[in-house]
Amino acid sequence: MRVYDTLIVGGGPAGLYAAFYAGLRGMSVKLIEHHAELGGKLNIYREKFIWDIGGMPANTGDAIVRQLIEQAYTFGPDVSTSTTCHDITKEGDIFKTETSIGGFTSKSVIIATGLGIYSPVKLDIDGAEKFEMSNLYYTVKDLKSFKNKEILISGGGNTAVDWAHDLSGIAGSVTLVCRKSELKGHEAMVGKLDEKGVRVVKGAAIDKLTPNSSQDEIQSVRLSDGTEIKTDAVVINHGFDADCEFVKRLGQNLPMNEHQMIETENTVGTGIPGLYACGDQITYDNRVHLIASCFPEAAMAANFAKQYISGGEAADEAIVSSHNEKFSEMNEQMISRI
Repeated sequence: MRVYDTLIVGGGPAGLYAAFYAGLRGMSVKLIEHHAELGGKLNIYREKFIWDIGGMPANTGDAIVRQLIEQAYTFGPDVSTSTTCHDITKEGDIFKTETSIGGFTSKSVIIATGLGIYSPVKLDIDGAEKFEMSNLYYTVKDLKSFKNKEILISGGGNTAVDWAHDLSGIAGSVTLVCRKSELKGHEAMVGKLDEKGVRVVKGAAIDKLTPNSSQDEIQSVRLSDGTEIKTDAVVINHGFDADCEFVKRLGQNLPMNEHQMIETENTVGTGIPGLYACGDQITYDNRVHLIASCFPEAAMAANFAKQYISGGEAADEAIVSSHNEKFSEMNEQMISRI
């Protein structure tokens, strides 16, 4: 069985950058991701603009994910998606990671699982799942696909309100349905819904989905107040469930806070030699909760892993890219295309 220099659990921004930086350090990398797609929580906000990454102008979550994936593959990591991590144990100097597709061995491990495995809270109506292949959505992946359509959004939080804003200039009409008496989104955004032409229905919830004649798409929605609304697409945002069971099991041996976050030492250390963590799964004094924070943490985790597996003989960090020979050939190829 192959023994990797490091195994990374999680394919979000932290895990992807850790894969890149570990490769830069000359390490063999195995990365596993529970979901079928890499990108982590950014995939929920594909059409939202991200503003808080240093040196990067505002870009969509989808575009940033594509860039992170391209960068992560620079040094050829071995990546497995649709793979769930069940357990990690250490035997001597080797870590054994049990997953849904079998076991892997590595000299070090980097945990980059975010706050768990995210999945949307599904619409609790019998038969709703069959419409997920047609016009029932739990995220907005492509705004243009809703052009000129009659859209019904169910939810009252920030994401639902943001989607209503974004779709109002593209869709034929947008109706936002909230089961509570008031929307919970940011006050300024809620206040703009009326000027955006968004119809808001409060104190009601989806009670029934009426299919079209071929039974394969939602034709209309009945609300709990008896209102029937014709629609071309239904978008649900009732929050997200986060499965943290894997980290909870590890927590028997790791310092965890009440939110099941790893309380790290030296920023990314877990107290177990060779096992490191980065990204939203960790907490330490004065940590800034921005996507930008995960990148230096990922680099530190890779550096610590390199130091650990080399017995302290490796350099503390990689040579910066502007002077690193590993990029020479790639730089020449890029220059030739100018």
